[in-house]
Amino acid sequence: MKKTTLIIGLLMLLSYSGFSQQKSLDSILPIIKTQKDSVVFDDAMKHFKELWIQGKFEIALSYEDKLLYLSKKIHHTRGIGDVYTQIGNIYNHTQKHIKAFHNYDKAIIYYKIANYPRGLAVISNNKSIIEQGRGNSELAIHYILEANLYFERVNDGLVLSSTYNNMANIYSDIDKLELAEKYYKKSIALKKKHNSKRLGASLSNLALIYIEQKRIDSAEVLTKEAIKISKKNKNLLSESLAYNRLASLALDKGEYQKSKKYYDTSYQTAVKTQNNKVAANVKQQLGLIAIKTKKYEDAERLLKEAREELIKLKTKPLLLTNYKYSATLDSARNNFAKAFAWQKKYQEIADQNSTDETAEKITQAEARFKSELEQLKLLEAQEKTELQTKEELYRYRIFTFISLGVSILIFVFLIFVIKTRKERKRYIKELNESNQVKNKLFSIISHDLKNEIHGLDGTLNLLKEDAISIKEFQEIIPLLANKTHQTSIMLNNLLNWSKSQMKELNAKPTEFNIKDVINSKFNFFEPKAELKEIKLDNQLDSTMVFADKDMFSIVSQNLIANAIKFCKPGDSITLHSEEKEEHYEICFQDTGVGIPKENLGKLFAEDTFTTEGTQQETGTGLGLKICKELIELNKGEIKVKSILGEGSTFCITLPKAS
Repeated sequence: MKKTTLIIGLLMLLSYSGFSQQKSLDSILPIIKTQKDSVVFDDAMKHFKELWIQGKFEIALSYEDKLLYLSKKIHHTRGIGDVYTQIGNIYNHTQKHIKAFHNYDKAIIYYKIANYPRGLAVISNNKSIIEQGRGNSELAIHYILEANLYFERVNDGLVLSSTYNNMANIYSDIDKLELAEKYYKKSIALKKKHNSKRLGASLSNLALIYIEQKRIDSAEVLTKEAIKISKKNKNLLSESLAYNRLASLALDKGEYQKSKKYYDTSYQTAVKTQNNKVAANVKQQLGLIAIKTKKYEDAERLLKEAREELIKLKTKPLLLTNYKYSATLDSARNNFAKAFAWQKKYQEIADQNSTDETAEKITQAEARFKSELEQLKLLEAQEKTELQTKEELYRYRIFTFISLGVSILIFVFLIFVIKTRKERKRYIKELNESNQVKNKLFSIISHDLKNEIHGLDGTLNLLKEDAISIKEFQEIIPLLANKTHQTSIMLNNLLNWSKSQMKELNAKPTEFNIKDVINSKFNFFEPKAELKEIKLDNQLDSTMVFADKDMFSIVSQNLIANAIKFCKPGDSITLHSEEKEEHYEICFQDTGVGIPKENLGKLFAEDTFTTEGTQQETGTGLGLKICKELIELNKGEIKVKSILGEGSTFCITLPKAS
């Protein structure tokens, strides 16, 4: 009852606060008349800011025109910039980033006129945060560097320390660890100088960089310093996380008692701050220490308690770790059936998590695309309306003097609109094509490539956890080699296909001997061919062509791999060439299973088409499509003929060397 009363009271207080801000604005705005009232105007801006911070975005925007009119009327240049900045902040908080950027850019114009570097720094920092959220790391770095330059001009060390920390975070996200380390150190130096309460967080961030660089001792020193500072500042959450990191370092060194001591302290601090997620994670780490020290009953109890809490919190990554530790525990107790059950649970959630993440990324990208498209249309309509209003005023005042000029302006305007629409259509088309490539990539990565890698990972984990013997592992090495080989070709095809879709493939022709390339490819495929008892026969004479050697290497690798895939033991693969008037014809002939007539037309089609090989080998269906694109880039062509049950022949043509 008391809790309900408290919540109602808070809501009433917030509601009253919002009403109070409105009332203050309504009473202040009529007072503003001249340049002398700029201080009063700045006070009105504080109430305006408070409105949208409380989430009253529509009410705040209803004052937009009034504030802009008054700031322009009294020639308060910096004030105009402030209004556009706050409007940009509102659109930023409501995820309308195009409108946010539009208003930020207007603010920049007035801040430059007013020579107000702090305002310019704030806008650059806001733009950096937006671009980092979008995943545009390069743009994020550009804007944060711009913000730093402006903050350095105003000599605001405390704010500059925060932007240095943000810059380090961006570099850390894109694995540029040396640059991340450089800016974390700059941030730490400034925070120490200004006695910032956020110093502990920056120290912990730098410690993570040191861990990535395997500088464990340095990471430990920083983490201990972070604990000391967090205690001084009474920041319990920061203290808990620092102890957690220190415990993890001790665990990696095998110092189990020390690690347990740190985890116990981290757990107690997390409980005080009611951070159930951190507390549950600490419990399962204590469970891992119990496994390492063979205290299996303690380990089972701790993992069970942590698991129950993580299920309530719906924290899948930590729950996956729990299942992994549970499998390790049962393996250590020789209960392999139960360990396998945990492994199966782990795989099911991991697969579902991967699928959910892929679907969520696609959904977010589509939603963002639609949202930005709608905002573009709104901006176009708004700009068009403003332009029409100006033209009407202009014609009303001096119509009799410049009627001819008006006609010319209308004509130019129409050309501009047509050109803009064409550009917009092209932009939308490119976005759609990019979206299709992305969807295809996500589909292949989340299904074909993921399955191959999970298969390898699962087998290696069985060996790591002593679930299979060395002898059993050696027996499946040929299968692993086959899987690795297939994955390598699949990944190579996937990368080249994505490049071709992005129009990044360009031929660089040189003179070279095809026979040399084929000899090297036969050496590469010989173990695979021997495994399937297939004969490789290179009947090529010295064949000099003028083409891109790397592209031909990719084509030959795909065609030989394809032939091996569809050959049975005892079959053969033969290469021969025939000299024509201006080109060579190189044929890859096999005695494999052949291709049904109804499938011949699907081999090079836009939609990917694939079938299983003679030993259930799989693929992405991109190999032959890539071959066709690469050969055509080298002014050649590719043809196929096949008889079901007798084999297939793929022939390519390439220009002769001069």
